[in-house]
Amino acid sequence: MKKNLLTFLTALAASSAIGQVGLEGIIVEKYYISDAADSIDAADNFATYPLHVGSVTYRVYADLLPGYKLIQQFGNTNHPLEFATTTSFYNDPNYGFATYQGTSVNNTKKNTTLIDSYLTVGGVATGLMGVLKTEDTDGSIGNIHGLIANTDPAMGIPVTGANSQDGLLPGTPIVPNTLGLTTELDVFDQIPGGSFVTTGGTIAALGGVLGVTDSNHILLGQFTTDGIFSFRLNLQIGTLVEGESQIFVADNPIDGEYTDTTLTYVSETPVVENVNDQNFDTQSFKVYPNPTTDVLNILNVSGEIVPVDYFIYDAMGKLVDMGQFTSMMHSFDASELTSGMYTIRLNKNNRVSSIRFSKN
Repeated sequence: MKKNLLTFLTALAASSAIGQVGLEGIIVEKYYISDAADSIDAADNFATYPLHVGSVTYRVYADLLPGYKLIQQFGNTNHPLEFATTTSFYNDPNYGFATYQGTSVNNTKKNTTLIDSYLTVGGVATGLMGVLKTEDTDGSIGNIHGLIANTDPAMGIPVTGANSQDGLLPGTPIVPNTLGLTTELDVFDQIPGGSFVTTGGTIAALGGVLGVTDSNHILLGQFTTDGIFSFRLNLQIGTLVEGESQIFVADNPIDGEYTDTTLTYVSETPVVENVNDQNFDTQSFKVYPNPTTDVLNILNVSGEIVPVDYFIYDAMGKLVDMGQFTSMMHSFDASELTSGMYTIRLNKNNRVSSIRFSKN
């Protein structure tokens, strides 16, 4: 009798688990808002796409029922997987990566690595998993260079400094399997671009992965941008029944697939400023003629003869030229530039100017 009762209860539990929808929703956390110190460090380290003041770092989590596992994020012809911004994604030029690769905790604490843009299956650094800042119970790993120190209330709990929580807890992160992907990931790896999309790729956790808190939130990716951020997600989730899984798609579900309104997302427009708008160095340089046709003269009017690094970006944020000069005036050959708007960023003694010019 006891054996029959146990068999019945086991079958009932399995039946209940199969009928249960394991995804409670997608959570988007405003993790950090960059400040001028972060922006200057990014420029000093030759970031391909500038880290504008006010850029937002978003974290995207799958909120699963206890015991359910994330197996993969995927895209197919019926359901593309998309992450996009109206500008470009920012990635730290030193230790940035397109998907989680097991970066050491020490390197994660350097420069702006903690606010990289990347895809993951929970992992952020060696031995550390991503969790909501509100669920972080062990403070912050800090930052070696004194960065990621903004305390803007719009981003909630600070990531470093007093009373901070960096959204990292001990765990056993795994490096995701990226199957069917080639150049799609470039937008997260120092290649300016506004869109990741795949119709035949996956970011997978072989055997599935659980969150490290009771709420079972699993970090899917982190995205830093000065533009409007959006996504369309498709997930495969393992249930409590061995070998069973559920498919969740952003829209148009077919053949037993599920959908959820939180699988699509569009952010508000960030309030973004150039470092120049923060009065770091508004008077040291002039450029002329503006507009230009062939030569752009950069005039150092400060009277201080020191090395000046310059970076020229097109309207899409792509770095088109860079160099250094020490003279009072430097002439840049603009003849090869296509017509349009450009931004020149000038770094002198860790003080940054940002000046726009146009090429006819």
